[in-house]
Amino acid sequence: MADDAAALLRALRTPAAHVAGFSGGSFIAQELALRHPDVVRSLVLMSRMARPDPYFRAMTRYWHWMVERAPDERAMLEAFFLWIYTPRAHADGMVDRLVEETLAFEHPQSVEDFQRQLAAFAEHDTLDRLGRITAPTLVLAGELDLATPPRLGRVVADSIPDAEFEVLPGEAHQPFQEVPDVFNARVDTFWRGVEAGG
Repeated sequence: MADDAAALLRALRTPAAHVAGFSGGSFIAQELALRHPDVVRSLVLMSRMARPDPYFRAMTRYWHWMVERAPDERAMLEAFFLWIYTPRAHADGMVDRLVEETLAFEHPQSVEDFQRQLAAFAEHDTLDRLGRITAPTLVLAGELDLATPPRLGRVVADSIPDAEFEVLPGEAHQPFQEVPDVFNARVDTFWRGVEAGG
């Protein structure tokens, strides 16, 4: 996927891009910066890791069979979203709305595709190569993120030269959905700083 992204950027004759990757997309963004540094102007890595730890592996094994054994898709989503959103999002109705939107989507992800995605996540490992990333990098973590907790983000930031690391207080795996203004302002500030620095 990183190679495909690089090929697309080159085909579009796009100069080096500000790349933001979230969760599995952050794994692809890491590979893009490692394999194709010429197309990456900067990196924002949200809800990321460099190598799965035992907790993450156990969690994805649970998700693997949960998607098969949940009584229905609604029950699966309600269980899965416990790892993804804050208690606030569950209390204020946001999660209920997201469940309904997901169920109404005309092109749902199959069980098999979800399981293949989990398998790819479990194999992700850039830890020993992250020191080769030269793009300015911002690593963000949600304080309450159960799926990719801040400790995993700290490892990523510590492994990339001069990377910035920030924990978003009170947020979970998807702050760009829950607090988009806060998330967008932080990323915009970073990108403006990169551009100002030349």
